Amino acid sequence: MRQLILKQMKCYESEDWGADECRLEIFADGALQPYLKTSLNNGQAWTLNRTYNFRNNIDIKLWDEDSPDGDDFLGSARIETGITDSAVSFTQDGANYKLWYQVVEVPDVDPVQAAIAAFERSPQPGVWPYIEKAALLADIRATVLNPFAVNQSYTPFCGPTAIVYELVSKQPARYVSICQSLYETGQFQSRTKVVRPADGLRNSKVRDGISVADWMLIATLRDTENLVFPVDASSSGLVNNIAGITTPWEMKGWIYEILGYDQVNFESTFIYGEFDAMRSAQAARKQGGVAFLLIDASMLQGSAPAIAYPNHWVSYLGNLQIDDGVWYQHDSGHIRFDCYSWGRKYSVDLGEGPFEDYMWGIVTGY
Repeated sequence: MRQLILKQMKCYESEDWGADECRLEIFADGALQPYLKTSLNNGQAWTLNRTYNFRNNIDIKLWDEDSPDGDDFLGSARIETGITDSAVSFTQDGANYKLWYQVVEVPDVDPVQAAIAAFERSPQPGVWPYIEKAALLADIRATVLNPFAVNQSYTPFCGPTAIVYELVSKQPARYVSICQSLYETGQFQSRTKVVRPADGLRNSKVRDGISVADWMLIATLRDTENLVFPVDASSSGLVNNIAGITTPWEMKGWIYEILGYDQVNFESTFIYGEFDAMRSAQAARKQGGVAFLLIDASMLQGSAPAIAYPNHWVSYLGNLQIDDGVWYQHDSGHIRFDCYSWGRKYSVDLGEGPFEDYMWGIVTGY
């Protein structure tokens, strides 16, 4: 195993007129780490003294945070496993920054088990009065061993549940650290923001039928997107369903903020393009990314509805097979693929017509 030591970064030329609001992003073996921020002007240096363990590579990205317009990307660098004491520069958009670092060898450790052990040893009390640390740790252990353990149960939180499933699948150590921060401080750091649920959610009981780990994180993601209807374990009926609705732009936001992917896109299939959208999902997955399908839940179970409508998000898992059929026979095609939902893998096998009825769009990230 290798360890990256970030030593110091110096600004030779800022991007803005005056100081830049610098955000340094670290992706260790593809897993997003808590961001580092500071303000730097010409000639100023930033002492970092931060370490990150990795096996394959680390990607570093530097941004100048702007508001209300978008952040300015100042450059990126990939650090490989070679033992070295070196530096990289970030020179995009007229800026000039230099970052000094070192790569050293360290004993091999399992980052997931190390994160769980750190949480278990922590003396910090929890801020969720209805969640016991022992129960939370037991849930976390079971979840990292089997990401299919993530399950929305009877809650309407399919969107954030699919996001958490992919977080556990692709970045399990970060999932553990997020749960620890959320439990101990009532908030956690996403890519550019601090995610903090309302006090009403933290002080509500865990909803029946859902694990404490799933409730704490999934309900937090949903709650922080609700401005009118806060999530609460006692809510039901219309308010409960409205609070759980997830839009494509919210899925895009979570893909960027929680999963850390740069290229995030939504393809609507309300009118046409269902098979092409699935090919986009397969392409994203092949690049190490994610894809989420907006469907009518009847695609997975239950009888065909009189009128299909978009009411459920699932995570695309792959194994795509498409038979386009023949152009002169309407709906003669066929599709097969796997997806995640409700704590299990579903294998979809449908004719072109029914699939088009149930399929409403995809959001991809890579």
